[in-house]
Amino acid sequence: MAPAGLVAQNAIVLDPVPIVSYSLDWLAPGGQATSLPRQIAVYSLGCGKCVEELEKVSKGYAPAPVQFMLTTFQKKDRDVTLPLMKFGFAHSDPKNRRADLLDILRIYTEDPDHYLNNPTEWETVVDSHWRGGISDEDRKVAEAFALNVMDMQTRILALMDKLAAPNAIPLDQPALAPATEQNSDRYKALVASLSLAWLRPPLDEAEDAAQILSRARSINPLRSLDAEGWKELKAWALNGAYWIWGGRLNPNELTNIIDWQAQYHLLPDDESRKELQRQWFDETIDRAEIGPLSPLEAFGFTDIDALASPVWSNAQADVQQQLVYGSYLGSLTVKDNE
Repeated sequence: MAPAGLVAQNAIVLDPVPIVSYSLDWLAPGGQATSLPRQIAVYSLGCGKCVEELEKVSKGYAPAPVQFMLTTFQKKDRDVTLPLMKFGFAHSDPKNRRADLLDILRIYTEDPDHYLNNPTEWETVVDSHWRGGISDEDRKVAEAFALNVMDMQTRILALMDKLAAPNAIPLDQPALAPATEQNSDRYKALVASLSLAWLRPPLDEAEDAAQILSRARSINPLRSLDAEGWKELKAWALNGAYWIWGGRLNPNELTNIIDWQAQYHLLPDDESRKELQRQWFDETIDRAEIGPLSPLEAFGFTDIDALASPVWSNAQADVQQQLVYGSYLGSLTVKDNE
């Protein structure tokens, strides 16, 4: 879990491979990239200038980006981006996906303010474009992939200080995650983006962002809690919290965290992920009545259906990458006015 590389002033050189692999090539000619572009475009569906650019792309007035990311740190962006991401991951044919996405983007860019303020209506619009022949199981996989990739894009953009849009990640130079001061807005964005996504409260207003640090905890998986301690942790976590794994962990301990968390990454929405964690808390509290338990001891056995999933290894890879990025937080943080 060591950083890929350190440079002056606490910046970290990020491995470019996950940056490229978590970007999307859905709008490239033919629906998929045939070579690496010079940069990855960064858009927000809540950004006026981005919408103008995407409108030109959707109407054929401007070249489409070969690869792109969508920033979803704020709830309004997340609400309108998630249906689009689910739709994209459900397609198996790149050309059809590209054509359908351009149609949907044309609709969105005609009245973006309306859809930003009425995300349920936007979801209905996107759903109306879903093609037939997609099984319920494949749809759930597409929805899980959409959540995982969307959240990872936000982590990458937060690490690189590129949450603002329009923006771009150049691929002809090192990908840097610059240092950040404690209590700064960027530090708060890192804490929020690197935490367990399904437990995070929605970020609607500036006041929500101001509460990030007061809602954050570093959870040591080796620290034992009695039943009362687990009850308090449950109340904190399920009331909207920023849960970040902490502590010095060996490879076996990391493997246990990955396998526990990967089960959540297979579920299609934040609500079902949060419900699974609620059940885990309740079972752990019952066990802790007998004696104190650490999270590592409370993980239990991995669900057999999760292990049998054809995308189990993908879920493990997502968790591992999140843990890698989470381990950078301490290295990037400098004390205020240092």
